[in-house]
Amino acid sequence: MGFCFSQTLIRWSKQHGRHGLPWQGQKDPYAIWVSEIMLQQTQVSTVMERYPQFMRQFPTVKALASADLDAVMALWSGLGYYSRARNLHRCAQQIMAEYAGQFPSSVQELVKLPGIGRSTAGAIAAFAFEERAPSLDANVKRVISRFFGITSDPQSHKTTQLLWEHATAILPKSKSQMPVYTQALMDFGATWCASKAAKCQSQDQSCPMMSECKAYEIGHVEHIPAKKKKKESPAFTTHIFLIRYQDEILLERRPPKAIWGGLYSLIETPWQPAAKKLDHSKSIDVIDLLNQTEFVSQLSKKDLAAITSIEKRGVIEHIFSHRRLQIQPWVIDLKQKWLCTSYAIDWIRMSRLGEYGLPQPIRVFLESNSR
Repeated sequence: MGFCFSQTLIRWSKQHGRHGLPWQGQKDPYAIWVSEIMLQQTQVSTVMERYPQFMRQFPTVKALASADLDAVMALWSGLGYYSRARNLHRCAQQIMAEYAGQFPSSVQELVKLPGIGRSTAGAIAAFAFEERAPSLDANVKRVISRFFGITSDPQSHKTTQLLWEHATAILPKSKSQMPVYTQALMDFGATWCASKAAKCQSQDQSCPMMSECKAYEIGHVEHIPAKKKKKESPAFTTHIFLIRYQDEILLERRPPKAIWGGLYSLIETPWQPAAKKLDHSKSIDVIDLLNQTEFVSQLSKKDLAAITSIEKRGVIEHIFSHRRLQIQPWVIDLKQKWLCTSYAIDWIRMSRLGEYGLPQPIRVFLESNSR
């Protein structure tokens, strides 16, 4: 009997696969969809904590669709890539409106929904509906690239098409095996065929794919998939202002398509490219900085007179996936509220911060500066 990729992997998963994760064994397409979106660009350990919380608050697609977006963003705070949360909310509303609350079962229909690409659609179809649909996340791409010895640019359209063809060809014949096979393939890529510590490179060499793996055969496991040299992430600086009146602070909702889109944050100056770190030796005119913000184009004498204190706090360093940010915080206390003329800016009680989606570094800063 010849080698069969899918059956070898299924046998491997019984002993070595990951078991007991909170989203495993699900047949509910809603629960599967939430887990798949949350696992994109987020470590499994983090999702294990946050997924149950999300499902408790929004147990059904109807509950998510009817929820206020602020509540969704607040629960997503700290997970990053916030467009995922906005798309979850939009998608849930679309499923309620166009599909009477029932997830479509085909990949062709699933990819029409906001935030669901071909790979996520394949995972939902395989797990929930036992469809013979491949999924191609980063871990799966690595496994297939190594097994078939694909050395071309993994980002190119031609390579992507080739990966989809191979992923389709190695699916199990039985539809009933699709859930366990799909999970096994994801697990195998995350644990045994990992990016920097493939099992075949260890002393025991117990990988069940070794006899047929082209990358292992030619000694290129560590070089497949091909890696592009990363450019140094650009650095930016900004000043933020914690403007307080008694137990209230000023928060601004960020534009949907901006970084931290749709979240609430503190008033800030425009981000500036930083050739070096913020210079603390120079005297800074904080009022001049405030006048650079969109909220405060020009402070009146009455506004200035309401300021009782201005204090500088320690610089916050935050690293995104594609840029670095140095944040200089200022705490400004007032004896009288400043008037808000923008719908995107409002006074919020500190005790209600948990109801709002905040960028993680801003939330940490506010918690450390609460009275």
